[in-house]
Amino acid sequence: MKSSADVAGLLRRLRAVSGPELLRELERTVVRARHELDIRPREDVVPRSQEGFSWEATGSNPSFELVSSRGGLPTGWVWLQVPLRREEETGESLLLRVMSATSAEVIRLPAPQEGFSRALVFLPRDVTALRLDVASRPLRFHLDRVRVWEVGHSEATLRMAMPLMTRLVSEPERVKRAANKWWGIWRTAGGAGVARALKEKSQGERPLVSYESWIQQYDSLDDADRAAIRRRLEGLSYQPLVSVVMPTYETPGPLLRLALDSVRRQLYTNWELCIADDASRSAHVKAILEEYAQKDSRIRFVVRPENGHISAASNSALELARGEFIALMDHDDELPEHALYHVIEELNAHPEADIVYSDEDKLDMEGRRFDPYFKPDWSLELFRSQNLISHLGVYRAALVREVGGFRRGLEGSQDYDLALRVLERTKPAHIRHIPRVLYHWRAIPGSTALDVNEKDYAGRAARRALEEHYARVSGGKIRYVPSSSGALHGSVYPLPEPRPLVSILIPTRDGGERLRQCIDSIRRRSTWKPFEFILVDNQSRDPATLEYLARLESMGAQVISYDASFNYSAINNLAASRARGSVLALLNDDLEVLTSRWLEEMVAHALREDVGAVGARLYYPDGTLQHAGIVLGMGVDGVAATPHRTLPRGQGGYFGRAQLPQEFSAVTAACLVLRRSVFEEVGGFDAEHLPVAYNDVDLCLRLRERGYRIVWNPAAELYHHESATRGPEDTPEKKARFAREAAYMKHRWAAWLREDPFYNPNLALDRDDFGLAWPPRVRRPWRE
Repeated sequence: MKSSADVAGLLRRLRAVSGPELLRELERTVVRARHELDIRPREDVVPRSQEGFSWEATGSNPSFELVSSRGGLPTGWVWLQVPLRREEETGESLLLRVMSATSAEVIRLPAPQEGFSRALVFLPRDVTALRLDVASRPLRFHLDRVRVWEVGHSEATLRMAMPLMTRLVSEPERVKRAANKWWGIWRTAGGAGVARALKEKSQGERPLVSYESWIQQYDSLDDADRAAIRRRLEGLSYQPLVSVVMPTYETPGPLLRLALDSVRRQLYTNWELCIADDASRSAHVKAILEEYAQKDSRIRFVVRPENGHISAASNSALELARGEFIALMDHDDELPEHALYHVIEELNAHPEADIVYSDEDKLDMEGRRFDPYFKPDWSLELFRSQNLISHLGVYRAALVREVGGFRRGLEGSQDYDLALRVLERTKPAHIRHIPRVLYHWRAIPGSTALDVNEKDYAGRAARRALEEHYARVSGGKIRYVPSSSGALHGSVYPLPEPRPLVSILIPTRDGGERLRQCIDSIRRRSTWKPFEFILVDNQSRDPATLEYLARLESMGAQVISYDASFNYSAINNLAASRARGSVLALLNDDLEVLTSRWLEEMVAHALREDVGAVGARLYYPDGTLQHAGIVLGMGVDGVAATPHRTLPRGQGGYFGRAQLPQEFSAVTAACLVLRRSVFEEVGGFDAEHLPVAYNDVDLCLRLRERGYRIVWNPAAELYHHESATRGPEDTPEKKARFAREAAYMKHRWAAWLREDPFYNPNLALDRDDFGLAWPPRVRRPWRE
């Protein structure tokens, strides 16, 4: 019997839909078709029949394919029931991987309760395969046939809303905030927006809820982990003393105790805590420091006779340090118990390291963790835009002393200034990143953890630190430019005079008006001079296109005919062989220039000796982001894809990374600038194996193989009217060709595709919005 709410929802739905949709909704609401999905083992699992367990996981990714006994897989809203019993029930979620013809999605299912995992999920109409991951470690378990019931929209909405309503009843203080949030969603996106938000919440995609669960499953230690880490430490030959340097000033007593306790709980024991109190007026600060120094001889402190601010206090703490490495810590933050252990693991693997940094998150006043920043490996461009090292930052003590410690006058960005001066005396290979959250930054009112603009003096100090850094490393040729955010910075790199000739290479086939718009935008909006056009015509038949190409040729452009079937790599190699310029700019024929200095911005980076290629920021015609660098291993085919796709123009994206210059493993050749010499050095594009797809990724990887860096510069902005001049991509021949080229990439670059240094392994590869990976691709050496 349906409830009145179900009936009302059904009636509204009936009025809103018609035809097949109406019949389908009626059928799903009344009939509730049931499917039974058989399980077929895929990997890391073998059958067992002992002590009530039917399967045994032999690796870290035991998974099954789900196959419908009725032939086709269910679609739309479904109620899923998975019978699962594991020998060790730790609350770990199951993962349902949903593959369709156009996408791949991971849905986190709840941990089993009383032998079942139950969830409401949405399956797309073009679903092609379902895969179930049941654990992340070897164990025995029992798994049986999965049952699925199709449900209507009204029932789905009620099921999605019930957990939220239950939580509000148990936590009435959240009611007002929740009401405001959902009312705001309704006003801006209507009922469809509310349903979409409930769907996301039901599938664990909301940031706070997801991160809390993610921490529980993948970033929490139990007693077995702690014992294994201690055994692991016993086998490490290199165990240097680490001096944790901490300035204090008027620290609230409870927060100071939490900070000190977090250091004392470290599983790595060869540390010392060096504290300098900056003449706090409150008596409790000194009393707590004395108490802890008496309890633990590794804790030493000094009280400054007068207040000198954070740089002076940090230097006073630094004077106490005797360790080979310095770890920086604020007085109200916390370290997880395994923080220094992971630093020592990294130093054993890379004893030459001079700087080690980690991922970080924030702590609210109730001690709940939120807002994790999963960082890339070292990227000089990104660091010059934001303090990428930040927390947890660990430095070789000799270098810290060599540069004179912390500088007065740089308060608020004193650690950024220190990092800039230390990195000037080391090599990029000696800067190591640990892809783990090893620092919890306390977010309290007035702190930059809550709002980077809370302390505007920090932004001014960062600007001074960068300007002086550029003066030291370039004689002032690199210039600082301000950003709209106090925590983000920009830079302008020098250009030679006279400026080099840029050869703009544009393949086309019946480009018509799009080609005309592209050429006109370059001519009218570009401030760069000199440049030449080299167009390669691949069998155009459109009279208007042919007429326009003839006109361009009469105006001095090179127009080359390419009469073979389309081969993007061969076409661009041909164009490059005719170029007179020392710099090549590869462009699609459906681009439109937005920023007048786009070539200046790209060429300035391309002329740097260690840079191989430079990419631009490309938008769809509706103003949403299309290309913002390329991540390896991302996407349906597992080769490469672009992050931040469809992000509205003007938004910063994940920790500002959609608007900051940075390194990527690859950038798109739809708009790519590089020196002709490096293009020729690697032999251009691979026209044999990659005539159409992934040739730009392959080119960038071959450049990186030779030691060049790939830079994405968002200051160069263009519209990309992609697909406007392209034919259908779903023919059997094109699908077969694409499969061949993807297979070649997976073979040629297998190791590179598994581990992109500029994309954190804690982030998902099956989505492009920097969502959490379930599970993360991070090693746990103590379990190996």
